[in-house]
Amino acid sequence: MSTLFITLLRFGFLLLLWLFILFLLITIRNDVFGTTVTDRRLARKKTNRAKNTTPSPQGRTLGEEKPAAPQLKLVVTQGPLTGTALPLGTGTLLIGRSPDSALVLDDGYASSRHARIYYDSGYYYVEDLNSTNGTWVGQERIHHPALLNLGTPITIGKTVMELHS
Repeated sequence: MSTLFITLLRFGFLLLLWLFILFLLITIRNDVFGTTVTDRRLARKKTNRAKNTTPSPQGRTLGEEKPAAPQLKLVVTQGPLTGTALPLGTGTLLIGRSPDSALVLDDGYASSRHARIYYDSGYYYVEDLNSTNGTWVGQERIHHPALLNLGTPITIGKTVMELHS
C-alpha cells in the first residue's frame, strides 16, 4: 500500500474519532441540562395581555384577574387510600410515588411523578406526566390535559379518584 493511502486512512480514522467525541459531548450535555419545558398557560396569558392592555383601577391589566376556584376536593374511591380527600385550590396537585407528591401512591403501577391536577380559567384539568402506565379519565387514556367533571373517575394504577363538591 502506498503511504498516501495509509495517511488518508489515518486522517479518516482521526475524523471518525473526533465525530464520536463530539456526539458523546452532545449526548452528555442533553442528559445534564435536559429539555426546555414551557408552560402553556403562560403563553396563553401573554397573548391575553397583548389583547387587553387597558389598566384597571387596581393597577392590573384587564384579563389578569383569576376567577375564584370552586370548593372542590379530590376523593380516592378505590385502592389502598380509599376515603382520602384532598381539597383543591388554584394550585397544582401532584400525584405519584414520590414523597414530595401531594397524593403519595404506594402502587407499583404508578410513576414517581405520575400526573398533576391543576386549575385554569374556572376549570380543573388532569395531565399525565409521561408516566409508564398512563392516566385514565373515565374509560380513555389521556395524552394531553383533560378537563375534569364532577364524578368522572381518574385511574392511576390501582387507585381510582373522583372530583367531588
